[in-house]
Amino acid sequence: MSSSTRGLAARAVAGAVAATAWFVAGLAVSRLLYEWRFPQWAALGRPGAALVLGVLAAAVGLAVWRWRGAVVVAALPLLLNLLWLVDPAVDLARGRFLFAAGWWAAAVVAAWWRVGDDARRWRRLGPLFVAAALLPVYLLTMSSAVGRADTFEFQVVAPQLGIAHPTGYPLYLLLGKLFSLLPLGTVAWRLNFASAVYATLAAVVVFRLALDLLRRPLAALVGAVALGFVPVYWSQAVVAEVYTLHALLVAVALWLMVRLVVDDATRHPPPATRHSPSQRRKQVVALAFVIGLGLTNHVTSIFLLPPALLAVALRLLHDRRSGRRDLTVRPLMRMVPVAIAFAAPLLLYAYLPLRWRAVNGEAMGAARFVEWVAGGRFQGALQLMAWLRDPTRWAIVGRLLLDAWGWLLLAVALVGLVWLLWREWRAGVVLALAGGGFAFYALNYYVPDLAVFLIPTHVVVAVLVAAGVAGVLDGGEKSSRKGAKGRRTQRREFLGVLRSHCAFA
Repeated sequence: MSSSTRGLAARAVAGAVAATAWFVAGLAVSRLLYEWRFPQWAALGRPGAALVLGVLAAAVGLAVWRWRGAVVVAALPLLLNLLWLVDPAVDLARGRFLFAAGWWAAAVVAAWWRVGDDARRWRRLGPLFVAAALLPVYLLTMSSAVGRADTFEFQVVAPQLGIAHPTGYPLYLLLGKLFSLLPLGTVAWRLNFASAVYATLAAVVVFRLALDLLRRPLAALVGAVALGFVPVYWSQAVVAEVYTLHALLVAVALWLMVRLVVDDATRHPPPATRHSPSQRRKQVVALAFVIGLGLTNHVTSIFLLPPALLAVALRLLHDRRSGRRDLTVRPLMRMVPVAIAFAAPLLLYAYLPLRWRAVNGEAMGAARFVEWVAGGRFQGALQLMAWLRDPTRWAIVGRLLLDAWGWLLLAVALVGLVWLLWREWRAGVVLALAGGGFAFYALNYYVPDLAVFLIPTHVVVAVLVAAGVAGVLDGGEKSSRKGAKGRRTQRREFLGVLRSHCAFA
């Protein structure tokens, strides 16, 4: 077969693929409109009308394909609609979700086809794709009514700058007050909306962390969006609760730790000022500030201190071995900004005694303040040796992780951890320590809503899922290159044997 014939055949196949994908999208539009506006638009449920829409969509797909060849690859995600088109059961929510997911994935593939793995461009594109995937879903599944239990308390207390249950959550209440001033929806909806914003921003930070660490934008997108759709994470993104703000602060802290321990200069030369000694010190100061700020929202942020100290120690050790002095603990005065950055956000706890008098008409008192901040009423639920004495705790935490991610994604996360320890072991150790610390707390904490306390661990798992996808992609590329090299070697050997036989003849 001549090269021109092969080219024509390839173009015909590409055109057929594009037309088929767009045809399926047209059928999906027909069914969505039929189910949404039944019985007014019942005609769209008839085969003739559906086929007309499918053919029109296929014509549009062919026209776009002739204009931009990348549309063939980008159109493949539209075939996701087959998952619900072949199902006779009416489920409008699932249909809308898969239809939107197909177009979202098509846009991602089209963007990747155009800009490749250019990290600089994906720093702008990635957050937009993450927000487009998550925020509309949260808004559509969010209630505007008053919630129950802690959600009800926060919806009432935050707008009035009142006092919430221990440990007080001053940062959440102050931010909630700002969101309560939005001229949108009900006050309850505004507080729920705040959680959706925090959840989306946390996923965006996870994307940026994974992108900086892995340089694989598609893998980073998979990890960030997978986090956003973890059931317990999603459930907290649509109610007034502190856990998505907690996830956001944990994600920012982990991002700063990873930036601290990963030396990009060995792989991707950064700007000259990015990793200067002063810049490294600023990262440490920023990390201390974020951890301090996290403690004013949820006291389990204390489990960020061990991985943060480890990240600083690894940076110091690496710099000492390489003869650099990006960080130094001498003179001691250089640690003063770090201590101030950590302590300054803790002043937000002054909110509690100040507002206590305004709300209750009496002084809070030092003993009550300490007990409130320390969560004294919950201390009986924390049994620090439960992980040794109660084997069922391991089964409970394991089941919660399995319910959140499933066997497949947990296996991908495990691959990602191994791959990360091989490629960037410092980042892998820091992330593992952070995720393990929050999981350790869950192992020893006896409460009915234990799942929400694993959300910081889910943030780490999301990064590991992205690393696993990046590892698979790297392995596929290496195998492809090796296979291509082997085929070229075989062709050369075959031609050499053929020439020798011809010469002998």
